[in-house]
Amino acid sequence: MKLALDHPAWSLLYGPYGVQDVPGALAKLARQWDQPLADALYWEKLHHQESLYPVTYAALPWLWEIAPKDLSNLSFLSWILYCAAYRHDPRNLATPRSSYPGLSSLNSDTSGVFQRQRRALVEQHSTVLSGIEQWCRIQFPIIAERCQAALPSCHGPHDVYYLLVGPMTLDGAQKVANVLGMWCDGHDLKTIAEETEAWGEKDLQLAQKWSCLLDQHAPECGAVLRDYAQQEGGTQMVPRCNNTPDLFRED
Repeated sequence: MKLALDHPAWSLLYGPYGVQDVPGALAKLARQWDQPLADALYWEKLHHQESLYPVTYAALPWLWEIAPKDLSNLSFLSWILYCAAYRHDPRNLATPRSSYPGLSSLNSDTSGVFQRQRRALVEQHSTVLSGIEQWCRIQFPIIAERCQAALPSCHGPHDVYYLLVGPMTLDGAQKVANVLGMWCDGHDLKTIAEETEAWGEKDLQLAQKWSCLLDQHAPECGAVLRDYAQQEGGTQMVPRCNNTPDLFRED
């Protein structure tokens, strides 16, 4: 569901700093793409410290349609997938809830400063919220596939992490993504094991899956996941095929 930019719901679709002119920015980007304007929209109006908001989700159909599918924009979309899929809220909140944080139908799911907007959104535009949620449910796997397809455009492990953190987390491999991210930040495997949750059998299976995918274009990253999985007890990990290209090799 792509919400018309003149729809009255935009006046209640808040972000990290309340209701801002997101439809105006989207209209400018639709007329002519401007990456600095897009970056300001991404990090100042649609996202804050891994938190998402109703306006984040409302903007996504527009961005998916008009943004160039390059590394910069796909990495932002991947980060949104990560924030939407990462299950780190320890609260046992009542139902009904949205499938995605920041798009819930419960007033208790958001900061008190936005309670009035949240209540008005639910009361006046519940159909809009349901339509946005349905779009996300259908399109998130498609966005994840597009991010994976862009893997050859990465220039190093950090690019790989930010491009794949969303697809990996959406796939349930959030622990695997966390290991890759910490390694990219310079942590050794022993330190990572001390500071993260232990892996279960499902995590080992997902590490095998993603290390095999990484072998073709980012074998250094695939090797890290294999080494960590073996450290966690994954003795059946399949070794990397020696004839796969090394994206990060310095000739």
